[in-house]
Amino acid sequence: MSDENWNEETVEPTGLEGLTVNTPVKTYAPTISSSALVVHLSISVPKLRKKDKRATMEVIARKRAAKGMATVNKKLISSGVHEAIIQLEGQIRIYHRDETIPWGDLGARLLPNVKLLDYQAQMGVYDGEFVALTKQFLEAYPSEVSRMQMKLGDLFNNADYPSVHKLERKFGLRVSFEPLPDSGDFRLDIGNQAQQELKEQYEQVMKDRYASALNDIWKRLLEPLQNMSERLDYDDDGKPRKGHFKGTIVDNVLAIVDLMRDCNLDNDPTMDRVQRDLHSALTGVTYDRLKGSDTLRRNTKAEVDRIIENLPSVWS
Repeated sequence: MSDENWNEETVEPTGLEGLTVNTPVKTYAPTISSSALVVHLSISVPKLRKKDKRATMEVIARKRAAKGMATVNKKLISSGVHEAIIQLEGQIRIYHRDETIPWGDLGARLLPNVKLLDYQAQMGVYDGEFVALTKQFLEAYPSEVSRMQMKLGDLFNNADYPSVHKLERKFGLRVSFEPLPDSGDFRLDIGNQAQQELKEQYEQVMKDRYASALNDIWKRLLEPLQNMSERLDYDDDGKPRKGHFKGTIVDNVLAIVDLMRDCNLDNDPTMDRVQRDLHSALTGVTYDRLKGSDTLRRNTKAEVDRIIENLPSVWS
């Protein structure tokens, strides 16, 4: 039976590793290295959809369309349990993204040490749910395939369905951690000049990656701040100019404020100042209080606008 075209999405572990240096050098890198871990998340969930080439050709011929103008994709399984696994996958990816900051271009993320225990605990919960749902789905898989034979009619092809054993190997959830090497970790049998050049290159990589990570935090902060400013903009008659705000309007900003505090690994003064300003501006501010007080809405909007004005520029 064929096991192709299952649309798996997996983030593979990547990153700089391995090199050491004989003499530790006190630089920018060790501060970050001692405050965070590199974390890799790998999830694999077969999406159970497949392009039907024969049906595609029949539709194109019947409709007299040009080749490549239509595609017939069929759903191989219709299962509430499978849908629950896909939804759980999305939740896990969002949690992983929200609790970490990007580290390089290949999927690695940086997790501050202060978040490690909470992160491990939540991932443990997710792993338990993932394993239980996968087991439940695999047990029902043979009967689900039989049901799909009736639902798909002539589109059904038994060769589309792998065995339970093969399918089981396509589900996976794995989280791995590795320490962040510092520029003092190079042990190479090379000359001093080459060793120094490697150290300098590595330190520059660290600086560039950390700058990119901070930029990611600024971008993640800007969106909920701008939304808050727009939703707190009321006219003289007490009506919102750009729509009513939701119950998460304050929480969305505070979540990023907490991330700024935990991920400011190099004690960036601008991030520290903005974090403190936002914490001060939103202390005691709640959805209910904002709904009931025009004065609080105006004052909060003014403070948020001031903070937005003084945010550093971000780049894509």
